[in-house]
Amino acid sequence: MSDPEVTVVVPCFNEEATLEATLDELVGVLKEAPFSWEVIVVDDGSHDRSAEITLAYPEPAVRLVKHRNNQGSGQAIWTGVQHAHGTYVIYVPADGQFDHGEIPTFVEAAESGADIVIGHRLSRDDYTTYRLASSFVFLTLCNTLFDHQFQDVNWVHLWRRDIFDEIEPQSRGVFFLEEILVRSRDLGKRVVEVPSVYRPRQGGVAKGGKPDVIIKTVWEMLKLWRERSHSR
Repeated sequence: MSDPEVTVVVPCFNEEATLEATLDELVGVLKEAPFSWEVIVVDDGSHDRSAEITLAYPEPAVRLVKHRNNQGSGQAIWTGVQHAHGTYVIYVPADGQFDHGEIPTFVEAAESGADIVIGHRLSRDDYTTYRLASSFVFLTLCNTLFDHQFQDVNWVHLWRRDIFDEIEPQSRGVFFLEEILVRSRDLGKRVVEVPSVYRPRQGGVAKGGKPDVIIKTVWEMLKLWRERSHSR
């Protein structure tokens, strides 16, 4: 059996309220897509029924990889990448906020020559003022410190899997996605942005935006900035 063209990684931490509906929509879209595929749900030490829901899911192309303990969103995505067989790997959230019908658009952009395709959210209707402010500051710092002008760096990303033969991100948290962008651009990889609809969360609890997470993210950001500054 040949490897799939696309691997969809679904990092999951206590998402039993939304996971099955997310998989239903995702698999429905993929079955109509013009490419072969697999889905890897990475259960990041959930305390609920997320792993059971995945194991019981009737589609054989959906498989489970499980962390014994919670290790963070970046590590969950990275685990999925390491288990992926596809030429392209796309990460999508488990909470139903991403419209899976957009996946073929991401793949098409990659097939047109992009090494990385990133979605930029057109709105964030359920964000609190605090989350909007922290997201704005994060994006501004990323664009300023790393000399790019992306509209959004922390949403759905698709990668050509072979870029990870050349880079290995050190962050395992919120900064994970941005670090991949920075290191890839330093190697001359092509990054393309595509617009993406953001849907309000249907269940569960948002995990980002906590003060300790923000502090760790800023520290990792400055660490990479210093590394690049010293290497020039």
